[in-house]
Amino acid sequence: MLHGSFTVARDVDAAPARVWDAYADAELRSAWRRLPGPSVLELDFRVGGWERLTGSSTAAGTLERIASHALFLDIVAGERIVSAHEVLLNDVRRWVSLISITFETAGVGTRVTHTEQYTFLVWDGDGAHDQAHLRGSTQLAFNALAALVE
Repeated sequence: MLHGSFTVARDVDAAPARVWDAYADAELRSAWRRLPGPSVLELDFRVGGWERLTGSSTAAGTLERIASHALFLDIVAGERIVSAHEVLLNDVRRWVSLISITFETAGVGTRVTHTEQYTFLVWDGDGAHDQAHLRGSTQLAFNALAALVE
């Protein structure tokens, strides 16, 4: 197994309520929380609820099926979300994570902080590319979130 953690913070130029809604509302969330290629998001946003995000893409001529499943462990409206995640590629569980997201007022906007503790169960080479991909995909998600709410 390959373990690690990272934290990414982003100041978003939107009111905290608007940013929170982008996480809590299924329609808004599906507008920015996407996988490569066509994807489908299902959301039951409550403690004990879940998120299922599935998609597929073709990489180097090979179809890849991607699935991200989350279980919401703690939700305090407007303040934090804590969830357990698993990510599968072609039905193989690649990694699991504990993710904590916090929301704070930052001037007229919102600071969103994403902290992820991960365990890769399957990785390529020394795992450096997989770890960089995970952190980079978080940055891309923040870019999509900001584009939606700003």
